[in-house]
Amino acid sequence: MEYNLYNLFDKISTRTGMYIGEQKLSNLRSYIDGYESAMYSAKVQDSTIPDFSGFHNWVAKKYGFYESTAGWQNLILAVEMERPVKGINWELFSNEATEAQHKQSLVRFFRLAQEYRNA
Repeated sequence: MEYNLYNLFDKISTRTGMYIGEQKLSNLRSYIDGYESAMYSAKVQDSTIPDFSGFHNWVAKKYGFYESTAGWQNLILAVEMERPVKGINWELFSNEATEAQHKQSLVRFFRLAQEYRNA
């Protein structure tokens, strides 16, 4: 048995609220982390190509962030909020996002994940 995150993303993108509840990238990130942890614990083989772990750096490079340590979910939300790539207070900024920005950041994520997959 194996799993592929991109196939999971295709499912989540059509019924996002059903999978993650409140439509925020942080919820999606938690869902993905839990899913990957469960698959690892069950010793299910990952067939995700390219490896999704490179997504952080890919997003950072695409949008000109100097590092990816804030995580893809914060980087994408910052882009959606039109924040500058330098000087963001990562601990506070996500609380400033509107509901529409959170939802649009999910749309952007699914588009970026597809682009990353096809790169």
